[in-house]
Amino acid sequence: MLTDYQENLNGFYDRFFQENSLYLGEGANSGYANLGLFLEDTTDFGAACDNMMALVVSKLKHHDGPLLDVGCGMGGTTAYLHRRFPERDIYGINVSEYQIDRCRERAPKANFEVMPAEQMRFPDAMFTSVVSIEAALHFRGRVEFLREAQRALKPGGEIVVADLIFREEPTSFRRVLAGQECYSDLDSYRKVWIAAGFDDLMIEDITQASWRAFTEHYKKAALRGLLQKRIAAAEFKRNLEFIADIEQLPILAYVVASAKKPVNKKSSK
Repeated sequence: MLTDYQENLNGFYDRFFQENSLYLGEGANSGYANLGLFLEDTTDFGAACDNMMALVVSKLKHHDGPLLDVGCGMGGTTAYLHRRFPERDIYGINVSEYQIDRCRERAPKANFEVMPAEQMRFPDAMFTSVVSIEAALHFRGRVEFLREAQRALKPGGEIVVADLIFREEPTSFRRVLAGQECYSDLDSYRKVWIAAGFDDLMIEDITQASWRAFTEHYKKAALRGLLQKRIAAAEFKRNLEFIADIEQLPILAYVVASAKKPVNKKSSK
């Protein structure tokens, strides 16, 4: 059974995905729903999201499954993972039935279930790899998710998480961002991973190329839409208000964290 918070989260994002395009028409059918990674030659949101996935996958040393995509959204991340892993070896979980249905359409041979990240129903030591793209900010909380991921990983298994970290409670998007786990610095964030039982932790700060670059690209894309008369002035104004709320979020950092489950150590409880 889902919590009130998870039901509220579903209601917001299910309606958002049905009624809006986060990317202003760029890569609207990609199934992605993250800020992406904007490299020097990145020209659109779809390519930026591919870049994010390429970075995450590059940190995985294993080439075999099974692999778990936690918070798989609308299936864009899972579909990208199919480029590296056999689809039948990919598992995805999310708390939204609507979004899981869209995932099944994009990756019909993968394995999807409605399941919270903090209370997985998978057996111990099932997965070789776990990934999660920009979903942990919605978990209650990261410690519970990381402990569950550590339990579900095989000894020596890998985890990579693209994570948006807050330094204080946000005042915008309260419906889906209230109750954040806030961190004063990356060292306090690092301690959460260590407490969950992971080794070989690496944290890469991609704030400038992700969150900040996303907001700049979004404003330019909205302006192009207005000048090309694809959107009206009222919609342009709403787009600017939306991105202003994102710019004002009290973000400590956007990071890609990677770690391993120790080979000779019992799962964290």
